Amino acid sequence: MYSKTIKDTEHRIYNNIDEFRKHEGDRDVCTDWRKAKEGDWALTDDGQVLGVLKRAVIKSTQYNDKEKPYIRTLLGTIYATDDYKLEGKPPKNIYMFGGGQGKKQYTTYRERIFCNLVANGMEPRDAYLRAFPTENKDYALKRAKVFLGQKRIRRMIDKEIEELLDDIGITKTYLLEAAKSVVDKTKSKDSDKLRAIETLMKISGLLSTEKKTDTIAMFQEFTGFSQEKLKHLKSGMVDSQKDVSKKS
Repeated sequence: MYSKTIKDTEHRIYNNIDEFRKHEGDRDVCTDWRKAKEGDWALTDDGQVLGVLKRAVIKSTQYNDKEKPYIRTLLGTIYATDDYKLEGKPPKNIYMFGGGQGKKQYTTYRERIFCNLVANGMEPRDAYLRAFPTENKDYALKRAKVFLGQKRIRRMIDKEIEELLDDIGITKTYLLEAAKSVVDKTKSKDSDKLRAIETLMKISGLLSTEKKTDTIAMFQEFTGFSQEKLKHLKSGMVDSQKDVSKKS
């Protein structure tokens, strides 16, 4: 635990949620510090718990004078946006923007462990419990959901999955070649095999919602298929995704 007195008031940073509970009991903790209000307790990106000393907005010249929210904590003053991380040790000057941490351009060691475990098939809650110093299952579940809602974390998980597939020889080129081989067959029923290939493509990230259009274009360029020939395949992919969504 770290403490600092500001204007005759003691403020604290707890190392983790368990330490916070020992001293503060069942007080609420905002699991997404970017949404925390002034006076709230909030969870940092590396699992610390601290109080929000101030929340306000400022016009950013970097973004054409657009108002950006920021908060001040014992870790410094930082923009409350997805571009920034709140973590590390207290800086000498908490009124300095960035808190000495700067823009969020990387994942922490514990975050990388979390992403690797999720990529290997572990449930997000259990992955968080394994990667971070807490035994609170409800808290871990909420925190894991916050992580999975961040593009930075999803990109890291996708990267981990691609590396796992590469290790066993399942590259994107391999998947496209396999899909082309299945589609080219005319004498046997290929629907079941095509679904299997599609599943592998989804696992590799080729058929995510954001990449679906680009994937169809890349598939067309790779195979030389016409739009008409791809129309049925594309329709099948979309319908399959809807079915999966309904089941989940």
